[in-house]
Amino acid sequence: MKLTSLIERYRQNTGAVVVEIDAAGDRREISHAELAEHAGRRAEQLRAAGVRPGDVVGLRAANSIDWVSWDLGALLVGAVIQAFPDDFPIEDVPAFTRRHGLALLVLEDTTHPGDPARPAPEVDPDLHSLVYSSGTSGALKGLRISRKGTEYVIGRFIDSFHISPRDRHLIFLPLANYQQRLSVYCCLWTGADLVLAPYQRVFAALRAEHPTFLIGPPIFYDAARQLAATSGGGTPLGEFLGGRLRFAITGMAPIRRETLDAYAAQGVPLLEAYGMTESGMIGWNTLAENRPGTVGKLIDPDAVTLLPDGELLIHRPAPLSLGYFGVPRETAEETFRPDGTIVTGDYGRLDADGYLTLRGRKKDVIALASGRKLHPGEVEAHFVDVPGVADLIVVPTPNSHGLAAIVTPTDDGDTQRSGIVEGIGKVNERVDDQFRLTSVLFSARPLRSDPAFLTANLKLSRTAAAAHYAERRGAAVAIA
Repeated sequence: MKLTSLIERYRQNTGAVVVEIDAAGDRREISHAELAEHAGRRAEQLRAAGVRPGDVVGLRAANSIDWVSWDLGALLVGAVIQAFPDDFPIEDVPAFTRRHGLALLVLEDTTHPGDPARPAPEVDPDLHSLVYSSGTSGALKGLRISRKGTEYVIGRFIDSFHISPRDRHLIFLPLANYQQRLSVYCCLWTGADLVLAPYQRVFAALRAEHPTFLIGPPIFYDAARQLAATSGGGTPLGEFLGGRLRFAITGMAPIRRETLDAYAAQGVPLLEAYGMTESGMIGWNTLAENRPGTVGKLIDPDAVTLLPDGELLIHRPAPLSLGYFGVPRETAEETFRPDGTIVTGDYGRLDADGYLTLRGRKKDVIALASGRKLHPGEVEAHFVDVPGVADLIVVPTPNSHGLAAIVTPTDDGDTQRSGIVEGIGKVNERVDDQFRLTSVLFSARPLRSDPAFLTANLKLSRTAAAAHYAERRGAAVAIA
């Protein structure tokens, strides 16, 4: 796959389509060939506005055919799209364009002139886009996206999942998230249909548009399962998801084994994958090689080093990102080392067959007063099968003298709560001392599906969970 050849690849394709569903539910459909015409007109607009190769064009808009057209038009001009998340604050437009050195700013369906005093651009032939990622911290970091890295990861995805013109992909996460743009380019290159829908319309779009593959976070798959079960007549999960799904991919955050098993039981392949915008995809399960509970086999085993403590380092010839922008140098070098190594901050282990299991984030490690360091995910694994537990999050107790848990019961009655406390006590008896839970704080709503406890890319903020427990520890139930 080559970005320079992308438009030639799809400009003659009158059979494949791009579908746009807006927030009101209105539907618009054009062919890939018509999309090429739209992109050509956007390229003309960019040149007329004085945009040169290497210039940066800001784009903040909802998912739409127009979003894709601006992106592809910039590719034709040789400009660099700086994709701003939907909630990125823009109050003073002229000041904003100056601060970011923009040649043009696109806000929904309006354009704003850029900074006339901006210096002549320095053309980096490998710089494709500027994007933002929040990781698990919730703080945005700017990333410089590589053309070579983009081409590499798309090529591997097409080969591993056999994407073809028979496929149809539905995107419901923001295009400002670079993973979604990878999917756009993948569909255009292979001649697959592409559907753009807002999250608020995703379940109606699934039934109407019949995608063959999906990519989404665990919270989406949990919601789909619950809605299918409660719909009239208990719609089979595969039918609820459109009836044509070949596979679905989840990542971005850990998923419960219960969810994976439920999809498998209904014949819907839900595959875990692992990657980061800094490096690109690191491992994935496929239809041919899938081990539930792992994030699959390493895509490039020779590019991955596991340190003695299990932390993963990546060093590949074509990482997805060239590095950060807009962050202090010392912060950038914590992830991007001078020798090209990318520090993931994730702990994992490989089994004898080469499948990778993630143990947790380095920044989430709980340091106990005893000096022991624990990964909360590994502790949680001992307790998730306690009867009545719908969700369980391990947190440190104040002063780090032990571990506690925030638990959402499947039924919030007193009897079930008592059963959960008893069940946790039984697990405590058979695990090592450092894994034992000293108390439980019950929560009627799972924190993993509460926006107040999620980062911008829908990962659980363990810092927020720990603060929630500390504030309410007086209501926690002690474990005997």
